[in-house]
Amino acid sequence: MLKKEILELQNHEIELLRICAKIEERKKTIKELKKELSKIERGIKDTEEKLNSKKTQLDSVKKFISKKEKELEELKKLKEKAESRAEFKKLLREIAKCEDEIIKASQELANLEAEVEVLKEGYKRVLELSSPRKKEINENIEEIEKEIQLLEKKKLKVEEKIAELKELVGSDEIQRFEEYKKKFNGLVFADVSSGSCEGCGIKFSNVEFKELVKNMVPGRTKCPYCGRFVYLSKNKS
Repeated sequence: MLKKEILELQNHEIELLRICAKIEERKKTIKELKKELSKIERGIKDTEEKLNSKKTQLDSVKKFISKKEKELEELKKLKEKAESRAEFKKLLREIAKCEDEIIKASQELANLEAEVEVLKEGYKRVLELSSPRKKEINENIEEIEKEIQLLEKKKLKVEEKIAELKELVGSDEIQRFEEYKKKFNGLVFADVSSGSCEGCGIKFSNVEFKELVKNMVPGRTKCPYCGRFVYLSKNKS
């Protein structure tokens, strides 16, 4: 026979397991949400890096053109002061080469400017598309974290109640209860309100059920099939 307080203890222990499972489930959800958020942030960062890299190339080409234009001006000045035909021809070749480099760089500049504009639009689009989802994720995380806080408080209260009950029933009774838990896979008391044993699942005949209810003594009456202590739940018909 087990004291009736043991049934209350079992119920609280089951409640504690459910709370802990829910906390872990919610933490897992937060982990998945943060993973999704990280993926979104990574996508934004990659797009931004591509844009910045292309801007750097653009600035580099602009500087190159500016440098060559100054170089071209100097070459033209030197050409006007050439003292020999050979020097004049040499400067003409250098001027032609410089002008060619400026033309090629200008073509590259035009292409880069077009690419930068495309990347700017792409980056803007990524931000527009990701912003609502980021906001939703952060709000969900905040809501779940609040829920976890409430569950942690509830968990603490249940743990305190379990400690009180264990102290009330005594160590010998707790030891017996723990032995039964091992034997019955955690469920020592089984509800039979539905007409079948909550522990083994076997349905009683009408005669068996009436006899079981008629002679039921809390902490003493057992299921004839699995041996668990049985009871009638007040919230079940």
